[in-house]
Amino acid sequence: MNIFLLITAFYMSSILNTNQTTEKADLKITVTNIKKHQGSIELGIFNSSSTFLEKGKEFKLVSKKVTGDEVVFTLKDLPKDTYAVAIYHDVNSDKECNTNFMGIPVEPYGFSNNFKPKFSKPKFKDCKFSLEKPTEINITLLH
Repeated sequence: MNIFLLITAFYMSSILNTNQTTEKADLKITVTNIKKHQGSIELGIFNSSSTFLEKGKEFKLVSKKVTGDEVVFTLKDLPKDTYAVAIYHDVNSDKECNTNFMGIPVEPYGFSNNFKPKFSKPKFKDCKFSLEKPTEINITLLH
């Protein structure tokens, strides 16, 4: 009898945990201050401070061609979580965020919370936001 109760409790627990991790929400990101109508906006969304800004470690990577003064991304059904977004305007379409000799981007870039780095790259905590319901954020490109 105890084994039956234990198995039932384990089964119910796994069902409840599965439902919690599958809750999803949409995220709309509007990128503004686009000065050149060429190239693409490259967007990386991160859900971990340990991989923030590491190329190839994005939770999701999306690209959209620039055709006007702003670009809108709609990311559907993202798991509810804490995220940070980093973007750059790939003006020359080389799929690289080009930088100067000091590592500072020479192509327009931006971060969630419109965080403006001063003397170093931003940290996850500077750019993070919670996605618990359908959310809209705006990111203004820095030049």
